[in-house]
Amino acid sequence: MEFANPWGLLALLSLPAIAVIHLYRRRFPPLRIAGLHLWGIESEVRAAGRRRERLPITATLLLELLAGLLLALLLSRPRLADLDSIEHLVVVLDNSASMQAKPKDGASFRDAAIAELDTRFEGLGRRGRVTVILTGRQPATLVGPAAEWQQAKTELESWQPAEPQHEFDAAWDEAAQLAEQTGGRLLFLTDRLPAEDAAVPKAMEVVSLGRPVQNVAVSAAQWTFDSRTATGHLFLRVDNLGTQGAQAAVRGRAKDRTLFSRSLSIPAGGSIPLETDLPGGLGRLTIDVEAPGDGLEIDNRVTLVEPKVRMLTVAITLPEGDAAKKAVERVLAEIPDIQNGAANAAHLIVGPAGDLPPSSDDLWWLGIGPIDRSAAAMEKAQTPSARFPFLIEKRNPLLDGIVLGGIVWAGVQPLDLDVIPLISAGEHRLLGQLRGTRTRAYLLNIDLGKSNLTESPDWPILVKNLVDMSRDSLPGLRRWNYRLGETVRFQSDERAANGASYTESALRLVHDGESRPLIASSDGTVEVPTRYGTGVYEVKHGDQSYGELAVNFFDIEESTLNRLAPGARAAQGDDESQKLTLDDPYSWLIMVGTALVLTVVVLDWRVLKKER
Repeated sequence: MEFANPWGLLALLSLPAIAVIHLYRRRFPPLRIAGLHLWGIESEVRAAGRRRERLPITATLLLELLAGLLLALLLSRPRLADLDSIEHLVVVLDNSASMQAKPKDGASFRDAAIAELDTRFEGLGRRGRVTVILTGRQPATLVGPAAEWQQAKTELESWQPAEPQHEFDAAWDEAAQLAEQTGGRLLFLTDRLPAEDAAVPKAMEVVSLGRPVQNVAVSAAQWTFDSRTATGHLFLRVDNLGTQGAQAAVRGRAKDRTLFSRSLSIPAGGSIPLETDLPGGLGRLTIDVEAPGDGLEIDNRVTLVEPKVRMLTVAITLPEGDAAKKAVERVLAEIPDIQNGAANAAHLIVGPAGDLPPSSDDLWWLGIGPIDRSAAAMEKAQTPSARFPFLIEKRNPLLDGIVLGGIVWAGVQPLDLDVIPLISAGEHRLLGQLRGTRTRAYLLNIDLGKSNLTESPDWPILVKNLVDMSRDSLPGLRRWNYRLGETVRFQSDERAANGASYTESALRLVHDGESRPLIASSDGTVEVPTRYGTGVYEVKHGDQSYGELAVNFFDIEESTLNRLAPGARAAQGDDESQKLTLDDPYSWLIMVGTALVLTVVVLDWRVLKKER
């Protein structure tokens, strides 16, 4: 027996004191008298000299000794055989989609992981506690900390691993810190052993429950829509990621009718692309792939949302016959969903660099030189020497894919405006973004009639980047189909004020019957996480719908199951069971002991009362 509070044993010293007090009380009992004159008669006379008297064993003595003993034990808090310690297991579960895989003759790896934990806790009984951490781009605690196994089993029943390929380090570190703080054991359950050089915590035991599984998966799906013909086009790729040939049936459905059906014979390790035209107005398209012996379901179904037309209004205010106007019109003619309009109704204005635009949050502007079109100013314009290297601000999305190889920048004029340089050569600012205006305004300090920029591959890329940025700023969804793990960004009419919170926002994300708040940034940009799983999401602003978007699972590495294998690695370090001590496991014993002490005291009082 151990005592949590050894100082409580000092209370045992009260037992001899109780005996002495009891003896004194027996030798000199209280006397009830009518008056002082009776003292002489009632006085007890004893013979002189010492004599040994035996301590009378009475009921009141036994009760008082029992009360003292119980009180001493309560203060000492006795413990028996580690009954107040538990076995704490900190479990890291691989939350990858491959854990859903199911061999032909066995349970899924997810079910095998739960069964493994059930076996480990069966022998621990009430002393077992578990904390479960799921891996992922953002690790999450599914169970715990230090929950009972029956509670953990209830939580694990709803666990459906579906993460794309990701690193495990963050979950391992979180679990290792928790195990160190609570004295728990570390266990990692997965379907393939980590690489030998992986930064696995030394104290963590690793168990792989995987086995090689055949799998056929949809690795890519894209639905485009041509607003000119009002027809869609579907591109689909089906991969056989197993070691044996597979026969697959592909079927596409929309509005309870089958649009296409294909039978594919795919060799081991091969892939087959499919393309088909689709009529407009379908709304959604569901594609199913079935193959005998397929081990994973999440990559066999794809749901796509029909793309919407996002028409961009562009106003070209450059002078007629200007070389820049022809160059701009030539590129815009190849970009879909663009319409010409007046400057006061346009989303994007392309005009002379000398005519600055109005200031508006919803307007984009590209000014093309010469800035000063007078003959004298144009005659003084310069052409930067080839010895000056181009400095390009690659962080601006307008310059994505821009190389500027062999470009001659002619007609460059002095620039007195306040601009952020994006392309410069020496002291010459060739392309910049205007400051001091709410309009997203860019100025191209060049004479396209004298430059070869419009004949280079960079020119259509530059114009296309500008059009895409302008279109992305329009309110509403930018795209409608994403892969799991992508971040969805779109523009909202709502803009966050200082101190805005999620609870104050009217923006909501609806998925699988659950509604989650969203909040826009100060410029109206909204980021939507897709970590909640595959399926169709709807973005709403109050009662207004911004539209639906679909999230699907496309991950070749995660869908490749033929390299899975069972195995185990023991934890390095102390093999003795580590135990987590509960803060106050004996509160019920203390209550019972206190009740017994009070009972004994009451009985002692009743006995004394009778003796008197």
